[in-house]
Amino acid sequence: MRHFSLTDRGNAANEDFTFSTERFGVLIDGATGLAPLPPVSTDFATNAQWFARSTGARLCRALEAGAPPEQALVDAVGAARAELEAALGRSLDELDSVAVPSATLALAVVGEKNVELWGLGDSPLVVLTRSGELIVSTDEALESLDARVVELMLERSAGRDLTVAERRALVRDEVLANRRLRNTPGGYWCLDPSGAGLSHARRLTLPRADVVAVAGMSDGLFRAFGQYGLAPLAAWMRDATYFSALELCDRMRALEASDAQLARFPRMKVGDDASLFRLGL
Repeated sequence: MRHFSLTDRGNAANEDFTFSTERFGVLIDGATGLAPLPPVSTDFATNAQWFARSTGARLCRALEAGAPPEQALVDAVGAARAELEAALGRSLDELDSVAVPSATLALAVVGEKNVELWGLGDSPLVVLTRSGELIVSTDEALESLDARVVELMLERSAGRDLTVAERRALVRDEVLANRRLRNTPGGYWCLDPSGAGLSHARRLTLPRADVVAVAGMSDGLFRAFGQYGLAPLAAWMRDATYFSALELCDRMRALEASDAQLARFPRMKVGDDASLFRLGL
């Protein structure tokens, strides 16, 4: 089985984590808190980077040691919570929820007979089957919330000569309101140090014999296929290599740089961290 992973920084600090082996692939896309919070660890540029990378590393170590994925996830998130509370000297429950970092999760584990998938948030899991069917699993509720924020930003900035930062400021209240829906009924479910979203993860089990390839992608990379239309997803999934992924990312960065005012492709930022893993079976 061929596997690879790739990550490319899109902002001041890369807050993604991705890793793959022949047995599993992990992608965690960190989201910075929207209110002040002291650094949990000075080894990382942001708290979102700390959460994504420390949780991802713990998860990978547990999976490599043979732990069941459910237990590996619970233990990795529990360790992150303990580290956060020890560093800040406060219980997680005492903190403003929007200040606490969160993340998406895309996890694929390959067994002898089945391929098991876990997803939280809007980092899609993509499966290409031997019949040619393409299965895409993502959080449509979160995508809808984000799309509405972009619509509002366009409406409020129409006819005004504003910087990207000024446009984002026009919808800060909506972004904050959406973040407060995190891990609540009627909102959306994601990975955070509370572990509240884990029991709501999207789960899918497929016969290994039916799967050609599976990939997990951050939304910052998936838009190369969706919003930007740079490649047909099914064909790309069938033949993807590390170098074709790198080439796709380079083309995406060139396109984003040419649309730095967000006019052609409306979005919240010029570019985002772009990461993926792909397992070829």
